[in-house]
Amino acid sequence: MNKKRFYISFVISFMFITIPLISVGYSALQTTLNISGDFVMLGKPTLYNVFANESRIGSLAREYTGAHQDSMAGVGTEKIYHWYAPSTTEGNTLANQIIEKNNVIFADHCWQMIRTTDTGGVKMIYNGEPEQGQCLDTRGSHVGYSSGMRQSLSSNYWYGTDYTYDSVTSTFSISGYTEQVVWSEATAPSLIGKYTCKSTTLDATCSVLYLVESYYNSTDGNVIKLNSGSNYYQFGTASYNNANSSLSYVGYMYGKVYPRQNMQLYISSYLYSNLSLDINYWYGDDVVWDSNNNSYSLVNPFKITSSDDYSSLIGKYTLVKTGQLDTNSVAYYIVDIDSNRGIVINMAEGNYINYYNDTYTYGNSYTDNGNGTYTINNPTTINKINWRLNYSNIDNKYFCLNVTDATCSVLLYMDITSNTYMHYYSSEKNYKYANSFTWDGSKYILKDGIEQIWDFSVNSATEKINNAHYTCANTSGNCTSLLYIYYFSGGSYYFINLSNGKGIEDAISEMLNSDNVNAKNSSIKIAIDSWYKHYLLDYSSYLEETIFCNDRSISSLGGFNPNGGNGDLRFQQYYVSNDLSCTNETDKFSVANNKAKLDFSIGLMSTPEMNILTNDNIRRTGKYYWTMTPFESHNGSAIVRYIYQTGSMTSFEDGVNNSFGIRPVISLRPGVEYISGDGSKANPYIMDAPPIYNNIVKN
Repeated sequence: MNKKRFYISFVISFMFITIPLISVGYSALQTTLNISGDFVMLGKPTLYNVFANESRIGSLAREYTGAHQDSMAGVGTEKIYHWYAPSTTEGNTLANQIIEKNNVIFADHCWQMIRTTDTGGVKMIYNGEPEQGQCLDTRGSHVGYSSGMRQSLSSNYWYGTDYTYDSVTSTFSISGYTEQVVWSEATAPSLIGKYTCKSTTLDATCSVLYLVESYYNSTDGNVIKLNSGSNYYQFGTASYNNANSSLSYVGYMYGKVYPRQNMQLYISSYLYSNLSLDINYWYGDDVVWDSNNNSYSLVNPFKITSSDDYSSLIGKYTLVKTGQLDTNSVAYYIVDIDSNRGIVINMAEGNYINYYNDTYTYGNSYTDNGNGTYTINNPTTINKINWRLNYSNIDNKYFCLNVTDATCSVLLYMDITSNTYMHYYSSEKNYKYANSFTWDGSKYILKDGIEQIWDFSVNSATEKINNAHYTCANTSGNCTSLLYIYYFSGGSYYFINLSNGKGIEDAISEMLNSDNVNAKNSSIKIAIDSWYKHYLLDYSSYLEETIFCNDRSISSLGGFNPNGGNGDLRFQQYYVSNDLSCTNETDKFSVANNKAKLDFSIGLMSTPEMNILTNDNIRRTGKYYWTMTPFESHNGSAIVRYIYQTGSMTSFEDGVNNSFGIRPVISLRPGVEYISGDGSKANPYIMDAPPIYNNIVKN
């Protein structure tokens, strides 16, 4: 229905006729009527009332009634409304209607309304720069971030707290407070969040500008590039954090980092090399070493006339030379032929084939002699030259290398073999493991359930390590640096190092929920704050103090449970809910929260906030973009949820160091009115919010 609006301060109704006596603009008691006299909208022309009225009379918005807290001051009294369309064919139609009702221009940028807050504000997600006052899908690219990288900053470059962009020449120049600085560990903290053209000249221009993100080493910094090619839905791309090797990195801010490390209990060894053969090479029955010239020469050199003769070269030598008398510092003994390739043993430094022809003595069992030696029971032997003929016999056997009487001080267990490769465990890595420890003030001492994992059956080792997470990586069980293993598979484990008497509970707290957990800015926070200072600082008074939730609550410890477990730690939103509450004080990011303090009222959407929309099309941009919600630690890689290019909330396993779109979120304070528009892309709501210039220095 085409709705004609009359703005009135009062009406007189007689019979079926409604007569507007006074027509005014947006009054404090605005009432909007359609021509039939039905009430369509009540209240001021605010975005909150757009939601409220759509919830009251339409089908595109709903009231949220679950747990929530949008302000550090406590739970507000206003109702929360949000867009909603089911995941159905009919819902897709409704979603298309929503995306023609939720468009806003504020601070000269396009935004999409997502929901209201319990304090009466409206949360909006960034949607690019407008073109000719519209937020259409046909908009082109614009200035923005283009992922992160490492750059040398060792020269005496100029840096600025802000920048200017010349759209005619497509070039940047630094502005604001400027200084010329040589990058170092000492100067880096003052340069983080500043821009540089990487020029030693103050008035230089550049087509690519760099935002300093973090310190890497004394010559290099991690930077985020700015250029003019950002997709219109987002202000660029960046990593959530530039590393993913610690639970800490799921934090919008983070503190102590316990980096993931990896240790292989097994040893991998290739027995042979591959060598391309040629009929032009010379071959020999043997080789001799000339110590004066440090080179081999062939004995009884000969050539073959056809590649069909390659099989006759097994047991022969070559120097890979085309001259009969040529010499080489390396000689090759041909063990076997694979097509036109030789399977060879490399010889060097005057050593002959017997030096490389290891002997393996193996059997199904062994005897521990109690003196640091082991003896193979019912032994069989195989040498390296003949490995390819008999390798399957040694699989899952105990063996010794190059011994007499089948006795050795280092016992090995063969786990996997192939015709050129072996994969085995060594008694030298038969470490002690335990599920607890004591600390005597200077060292850790393993206790309770101490086990060594030898027989090195992978299943046996997995079971034992899953229930005995602590090790000193030695056979004594005493150490000053303790390893905590949280994931073990296939003979290799992931661990973090503990020191000063700390256990895994201490480490988890320091990484996720201690009072000082928010000491450092994430990569994405640095990017968002810098963008805010450049574009939104003068509009700060129109934004409300609200909470942006970075929920690091744990739903499942996985291998981080010292009482037993293996694998991934999962966060509260591993299975996405509609719960808008935020449990931990240290996860409630706000300008009013000293434990999770923001510099500005800007952040990212949580996955519950995006999930209550239900329909993928409302979230869809055609690009991946970040949320603020931790997902899991997969094999030790920190993962934060992001929205798929189709708008899907499906689970993914890409670490936080991946580069995805940035769509920051703000909450418009109650009472800010719009002066025109109907929320469509072609005619977005235009907010009555001229810039109010701040006295804040952008440094």
